[in-house]
Amino acid sequence: MHTIKPTSRMSKFSEWLAGEIRLSNLATSLAAGLLIYTLEIIIITSFGALIYSGDLSGFLAQGIGLIIVGDAIICALVAIFSSYSGSIAIGQDAPSAVLAAAAATIAASFSANTGQPEQYMTVAMMILVTTLVTGLVFLSLGIFKLGKLVRYLPYPVMGGFLAGTGWLLFIGGIGVMADQLEISTLLLPNVLIRWVPGLLLGVVLVYSSKRFTSPLGMPLVLAGYVGLFYLTTWLAGIPVTNLQSEGWLLGSFPSDGIWSFPLSADVITLVDWSAITGLTLNLIPIVVVSVIALLLNANGLELTINRDLDLDHELKITGFANVAASLFGGIVGYHAVSLSSLNHTLTGGRRLPGLIAAFLLSLTVFLGAAVLSYLPKTMLGGLLVFLGLSMLIEWVYHAWFKFPKIDFAIILTILVVIAARGFLVGIAVGLIMTIILFVISYSQVNVAKYVLSGKSYRSRVNRTYRELEVLSLRGEQMVIIKLQGFIFFGTANNLFERVQMLFQQEQSFPLKYIILDFEQVSGMDSTGLLSFSKMLKLAGEKSSVILLASLPSRLNQQFTKGGFVDKPVGLVVFPDLDRAVEWCENGILEAAAINIGKAETLYEQLSHVIPGSAALQRLIGYFDIQNVEPGEVIIRQGDDPDLIYFIESGQVTAQFESPGREPVRLETMQGGRAVGEIGFYLGSKRTAAVVVDVSSVIYSLSKERLGEIEKNDPEAASMFHQVIVHLLGERVVHLMNVVNALQR
Repeated sequence: MHTIKPTSRMSKFSEWLAGEIRLSNLATSLAAGLLIYTLEIIIITSFGALIYSGDLSGFLAQGIGLIIVGDAIICALVAIFSSYSGSIAIGQDAPSAVLAAAAATIAASFSANTGQPEQYMTVAMMILVTTLVTGLVFLSLGIFKLGKLVRYLPYPVMGGFLAGTGWLLFIGGIGVMADQLEISTLLLPNVLIRWVPGLLLGVVLVYSSKRFTSPLGMPLVLAGYVGLFYLTTWLAGIPVTNLQSEGWLLGSFPSDGIWSFPLSADVITLVDWSAITGLTLNLIPIVVVSVIALLLNANGLELTINRDLDLDHELKITGFANVAASLFGGIVGYHAVSLSSLNHTLTGGRRLPGLIAAFLLSLTVFLGAAVLSYLPKTMLGGLLVFLGLSMLIEWVYHAWFKFPKIDFAIILTILVVIAARGFLVGIAVGLIMTIILFVISYSQVNVAKYVLSGKSYRSRVNRTYRELEVLSLRGEQMVIIKLQGFIFFGTANNLFERVQMLFQQEQSFPLKYIILDFEQVSGMDSTGLLSFSKMLKLAGEKSSVILLASLPSRLNQQFTKGGFVDKPVGLVVFPDLDRAVEWCENGILEAAAINIGKAETLYEQLSHVIPGSAALQRLIGYFDIQNVEPGEVIIRQGDDPDLIYFIESGQVTAQFESPGREPVRLETMQGGRAVGEIGFYLGSKRTAAVVVDVSSVIYSLSKERLGEIEKNDPEAASMFHQVIVHLLGERVVHLMNVVNALQR
């Protein structure tokens, strides 16, 4: 007989269930679940009242039934599967504001009369499709781990959208309470009394949310308002039936259930699909802002619970929950920071309160909907006013102090356009303004990271002293421009103007070579080629040469297709900056009639370092001389540093070698230079190989031989050390010159 051991997953489930139903935990979970349910039912009922208002008010009960069922599904699934056990989700305000505007448009399209079943069915289907599409987008972003892409939406555009959402929630709350939004009638005494108390409630909620940090603040204020409302009406002797008939309460809800399946054949046949497709562009902002808001809420929750969430997992779970909720008519929902924080505070973050809240929401729809009939409209409208004012304060008042004034102008413009013309036009205007400002701002960025002349920057070819003197004198004939970022028509034109200024500068020798280094360029648009064409033409007029260095393959293809790379005159392409600088240096030396690498004895070359003396002559006499041919390796990477070399004639190159890769040139050395001196002095393994480029004559000295010189000829040994110190000092000085040039 075999014993079946429970899986680790079953063990974890058993441990979780035992912890949740423990008596001490169960009591707090029930209390937290009841409180969360109370807040959720009030909040989403206010969203239902916002959406199903005006011509749709006759279908308020059915519409709220769909919203509550969808909310229960989202709340339950997020509570079960979220990476944080205390996550609470709810139908959200920003999507509701856009849905309310779209619902009003659909209702108005049925011009014959109001209260038609087709109106309600079309609006319900519009909400269903929007929630479904949003859920699928959530799922896709989570599955492909693309949640971070939404971070690229310009922040002022998002702020303007949220400010516009706040405005619609604010005026929507007034409309829910007053049953109208005509300015001429809103100020009538009999209308004022309907919406002013809710406005005051919204202001009190805003103040209390800023003044008190306790998550119990809002429930207490709402409970106090309901108590005050019914106390006032009782003292005034107004019966509940009158409150209902006169529109002070939400409405008459049946006690036997207010939900019906929205995808039945009877419903679908009544839907006006053309009205929904006509609003497609208007509903796109719901998807975009819902993704952003979900990630922002998740980040806010992370700060509250002091732990990281798996954002891609949350996107997948919330996407699945919204897809499921859409099939039952729910609105878009996702994590609520306030309710999740409440659960975290009361229970430490358990899943059971979210499940309890979801169960009570479902129970309300099917058995206790009549309770909703007693909710005062002023409370629901006041809650909408609170949500709207909170957004307006955050994205208008606070934005004035936090954002640059130009970004604030974008936010304010979007808000005004949304209020006057709707969401789609507002978002379009905001994006256009942001693109224009981006182009203007980026055009002012200097695409030239730095500009150096040949006097301060040299190739890795270590030349003779005579050649160095010429390059120091005539180095201004070469200019190196290190480019950066993305090159487009604005920055490319700035670069062209920079080159024009270089040609106009007065200098001892005319500008002959302009090297453009593309190593740090991320890309270039096609219009940027026009500026390079003008630059090449200008260089031709000045008898100068343009050199393109470190071209990425994509840019190389662009220049090739543009006919640049194959031009026979005035343009040269090099694989890296160092080779381009070497080519220019050779050209400068040839123009100065300097024979590159002209033969001098080692004694003559070292005399440029230390004035010639008998001690220097004797020192050279201690060296071993050898002739080496191209391709020979005089130092192997990783060898012991037993010898130091001096080049009399020819050329060698130090290079770093790694398996499977081309060697990287570190330095090319000609006559009068020391090779391998660092390892020789430090005693460390050779860090690079040295290969002979052309037939060369080199001198070498071993450590043992140097020890004999120090013992038998101290003056010659001192001369050796002076030469090495001087050569190293020259390298440091050259490096400092380059650093100083880069900082200008």
